[in-house]
Amino acid sequence: MSKPNIQLTVLFVGFNRWDSAQKLYEAVITKVMNKEAHDDTLNLVLTTFGETLKDESISDDSIRAFALTLPSESALSSSAAVIDPPAIRNARKEIKQAIARHYSSDLLALYNKLTSAIESDGEIFKVDGVSVGRRRLRNVYLGYLCSIASTGDEQRNAASIATKHFNSATGMTDKLAAFNILASMSGEGAEARDLAIKKFYEDAKGDALVLNKWFAVQGDAHLDDVLERVIKLTSHPDFTLKNPNRARALILSFTANAAAFHDESGNGYKWLGDILEKMDKINSKVAARTTASSLLGWKNYNEKRALLMKAQLERLKNMPDISNDLLEIVTKGLK
Repeated sequence: MSKPNIQLTVLFVGFNRWDSAQKLYEAVITKVMNKEAHDDTLNLVLTTFGETLKDESISDDSIRAFALTLPSESALSSSAAVIDPPAIRNARKEIKQAIARHYSSDLLALYNKLTSAIESDGEIFKVDGVSVGRRRLRNVYLGYLCSIASTGDEQRNAASIATKHFNSATGMTDKLAAFNILASMSGEGAEARDLAIKKFYEDAKGDALVLNKWFAVQGDAHLDDVLERVIKLTSHPDFTLKNPNRARALILSFTANAAAFHDESGNGYKWLGDILEKMDKINSKVAARTTASSLLGWKNYNEKRALLMKAQLERLKNMPDISNDLLEIVTKGLK
């Protein structure tokens, strides 16, 4: 068999492993969401996860990383008849913590093993397939380890692991992996979160692309007060609606932060309506695209959320001097 055919076989087997795992993860998360008995399914998940974790026949770290990763909240939403973002987040979090607690010793040992291998390269940042896969897998392990954060001691431990990962990162992939985790820490991890936010900003040194990531990560933080934080960030000296990339970084990261944006208070929708009203006068095309990605799916949510989302579309439609770009999108969304 030729080398290309061997590679295709490996990819095919890897995809099948990933696909099977995704279906199994989704099944148990769905049962948790629906408050159905799920012990048997969870046991199967734990067994499958453990086999993937320890299977020495998997030579590609990227394949192992993908097979160990839970479906995203957006992926879980796509298969739901009626989308309930907080329920999806809570159920996914419960399963992730169950897996992490069950395999905590193994995950830590494997994380440390990969860390030692990466540190042996010194300051060299490599972009070959092996190095990329190794970093990807280590970041998956990091995510599981830091998901164990229910008690004060656990929060301090998670913050310590993530902070060390953040400070020792030699590339943006590793740094962002840790920063995403730290940005969502609360309780005993709050101090580490605030220090990481400060350090990431300082390290950016005004680089526009890095600053966009700084805003985006905070917009996507899993914190109870994330909307208040986002509102405060819109007054930051480095934020402006006149910069479309900067505006999208913060606004779209928050609207993609489904459990927060779709809070049944409707505060997230109202804030977006306020922003879109201002943005339409600055950049109508960005305002239209933001509306399309954030509000047009209102029929996929429960009645309370749907009515609140629809109300913002109606508000925008009735806005004086609305642009043709935004009017077209809003009119389409209200049909």
